[in-house]
Amino acid sequence: MSDRFDIPAHEAEVVRVFLIDLPEEGQRQTFLDDSEGTWGPITALNPTSEGEPFTGMDRSYMDVVNPDDLDEVGLGGLLTEGYGIAEAEVAPLRARLDAIRDSVLIVSSKAFAGTAVTVEPRAPLRWVATLRQEPARGTMEQLHVESAVGQVTADEAAEPVKPALPMVLKLTLVLMAVAVLVAIVLGVSGAGE
Repeated sequence: MSDRFDIPAHEAEVVRVFLIDLPEEGQRQTFLDDSEGTWGPITALNPTSEGEPFTGMDRSYMDVVNPDDLDEVGLGGLLTEGYGIAEAEVAPLRARLDAIRDSVLIVSSKAFAGTAVTVEPRAPLRWVATLRQEPARGTMEQLHVESAVGQVTADEAAEPVKPALPMVLKLTLVLMAVAVLVAIVLGVSGAGE
């Protein structure tokens, strides 16, 4: 029995981790090669939308990670620090995640481009975890710097900016007057010859 994931349209802040179960480096390289226009991880995810193959996957939201490259951080640390997964969500899985030595495919919700998609991963992919990212936190704190202190009253409000057009017109008129004077001087000096 294979895993099946029904990803709703516009799903957000969900990350799925899949083990790439190919122990030999040559097999992994062939699987990750996309020189023929198809990329092994997308093919193995087997994505469909409305019963048809889904070809709109956005690879920029899909990462292949070799846990050996993560040093002490480990896969659990990458998910919390790099993908914004809450430590409380990763903690029960940390030992299992950090024990993984084969490459993994990490797929963010954005990879499905806002489309409802069904994913039924096939070998060599094996589902490891589905995790929720913490929403980005914006702060609405009041600024506490000297330049932000004070208020502007209607009496102190700056004068509205005057349009630059009158200055452009003045400059144009001055240039036209200079041109007329130059023409007169040249005309007078040329008339005496």
